[in-house]
Amino acid sequence: MVSSTHTAPRMHVLDVLRFGAALAVVLYHFTATPTADRYWGVDVSVLFAGVNEVTRYGWLAVEAFFVISGFAILWSVQGRTLAQFTGSRVGRLYPAFWACVAATAVLQSLWDGGRHLSAAETLANATMAPDLFGAEPSQVVYWTLLVELKFYLLIGVALAVGPLTRGRAIALALGWPAVGMVISGLGYPWLAELLSARHAVYFGIGMLLFVLWRDLTGRSEEPSVGRRAPSTRAVGAALAVLVVAGAERVVHAAGLATELQGVEVDPVVSVGVLLAGIALVAAATHPRATVRHRGAASACVTAGALTYPLYLVHTQFGWAVTEWLSTAGVGTGPTLAAAVGVSLLLAAAIHHGVEAPSSRPLRRAVTERLQDAAPLARPALPDDGRPTPPGGAAHDHGRVVAGTTAGTAPLHAMLR
Repeated sequence: MVSSTHTAPRMHVLDVLRFGAALAVVLYHFTATPTADRYWGVDVSVLFAGVNEVTRYGWLAVEAFFVISGFAILWSVQGRTLAQFTGSRVGRLYPAFWACVAATAVLQSLWDGGRHLSAAETLANATMAPDLFGAEPSQVVYWTLLVELKFYLLIGVALAVGPLTRGRAIALALGWPAVGMVISGLGYPWLAELLSARHAVYFGIGMLLFVLWRDLTGRSEEPSVGRRAPSTRAVGAALAVLVVAGAERVVHAAGLATELQGVEVDPVVSVGVLLAGIALVAAATHPRATVRHRGAASACVTAGALTYPLYLVHTQFGWAVTEWLSTAGVGTGPTLAAAVGVSLLLAAAIHHGVEAPSSRPLRRAVTERLQDAAPLARPALPDDGRPTPPGGAAHDHGRVVAGTTAGTAPLHAMLR
């Protein structure tokens, strides 16, 4: 898969979509989950009777994040070595995450509610994979990060074998979900969970959307050697197959969501939300989906920058604010606004105070350390053998960056 020699524009509409997905998750946790009942002191399905009809489907935004990640990571890996890819992911994910883990630990030392972890459990959370150490995630959403890490590991293994060409990307997008389905069907749930089989289809959808984007924008220049590569039409058909598989999984998840929330989560509506999310990702990555107004573009960038820390920090802090204000007799509307507002302010503080100044130095340090350990590693070559020019689509800074974004946790953990 050839990296373009042109500078790839930032996808501002995708930034807005990512931020919207994060807000959907926030509102789902504050107005639709049984856990929120504890902090509001009443059943949220009654307290937010009208709003809850919509926000009860907010858990599907997580699937949208996985689709976006499949697209974004396949873009960001172009022209990168394994060391560069690893450095980019560490620098992108860990500074904000560590800040959120530390801030949550401070909050829990001051608040009787929430999740109270030992020092050892907090340190286990700092790895981004507390489940592997038998520790509870300090915030509900952290289970999704282990799913992301498994996806990155899979991409890293593919890079270690050789360049992630168009054909290999398609094989990965289809093969990972297929293997997961076979393993699940054979009755090995622990292995299926290890491979994140339940979520692989969403990453696969995102990867195929990226392949189609490359084809349709003329950025793919595969040489005609060996067997004929899958046509764009064939990739579109494969995408349709994965979308159907994803819809089937959502139907099953809607049943679990109904049990968890105690209200009906319509499987038909759930599938509609999934399809709408996939369509929005496709639309947001369309070449014509551009924002030319400088102020609007800046607002989009700000929204994109706040997405990840907002996703990380909102549950415990938002629920703490909810409990404090609702106990003090503050109205429902002002309390909800304060919970969301505090989450946004903390996200901004983490981004500007920690993430922005730390991400690039950490990325550079990790990359250099890994390159020193493997001095013969060379940048991944595109399919025609030409190295990717500096500053091309291989770099995700200022362009598409994965947001996010369950390992061994059961499916209902996603819905809490």
